[in-house]
Amino acid sequence: MQKLIILFLLFTCCTLNVRAQCNEFYQFSQGNEWEFEMYNAKGKVTGKNHQKVISYDKTSSGFNAVVNSVFYNDKGKETMKGDLSFKCENGIMYIDMRNFISEEQLQAFKGYEMKLESENLEMPSSLSVGQSLKDGSVSITAVGSGIPIALNMKISDRKVAGKETITTPAGTYECYKITSNIATQTQMAIKMNLNFSSVEWIALKVGTVKSESYNKSGKLVGYTILTSWK
Repeated sequence: MQKLIILFLLFTCCTLNVRAQCNEFYQFSQGNEWEFEMYNAKGKVTGKNHQKVISYDKTSSGFNAVVNSVFYNDKGKETMKGDLSFKCENGIMYIDMRNFISEEQLQAFKGYEMKLESENLEMPSSLSVGQSLKDGSVSITAVGSGIPIALNMKISDRKVAGKETITTPAGTYECYKITSNIATQTQMAIKMNLNFSSVEWIALKVGTVKSESYNKSGKLVGYTILTSWK
C-alpha cells in the first residue's frame, strides 16, 4: 500500500519547462529532465526521483507525451521505475489514471482477463482560488477468477485551496495550492483499504514544486520538493 502513495507522488511530481505549450502548468518537451528529493515526516531524505521525457508528439490541439520516472533510495540504489502517459488537448492536461497501477500490482491479475474502467484526471490551463477540479478513478477486476480479485482507486475532492510562495533548491515560486483525497481498495480474498490526502503546490511554467501526503488521521506521511530541472 505504501507504494501507492509513492506512485501518487510520482504523478504529482511530473513537470517540465518549455516555451510554447498547451497547458500553462504542465509543460513538456522532448528530452527535458528534472529531479525531486523525497522526505519522510521527520524531514529525513528517503530518496530521489529522476524524470525525463522520452516521447513528445505535437498534435493540432496540444500534445501526447511519455515520461520515464526512476526512483532511488537514500543510498542511490534504483528501487522503482515506470513510464507515465499524458495528453494535452485544447488547454486541458489529461492524466491517465492507469499511471497509478504498478507492474507489481498487475501481477495479481496474471492469467486472467482484466476488466478495466477509468476516468482521467484533468488539469485546466487556468486556476482560481476556490475552484473545484474533476475527480479521477481507475478500477481493475479479474474476470473468471475463483476468488474476487480487484483494485479500485479514486482521487476526489480536488480543490484549489489558495496561493502560497514556496522556496526549494530549484528556486522561489508563486504557487497554487491544490488539495485532494485518495481512496484505494484492493480485494484478493480479503479487502484492504487505504485512504490518504494530498497537498500539491504548482507554479506557472514550472508545474509541481512541492507535494505532501497525509494519512487518514491527518498525520504527515512524507513530502517531495523540486531540486532541479532543465
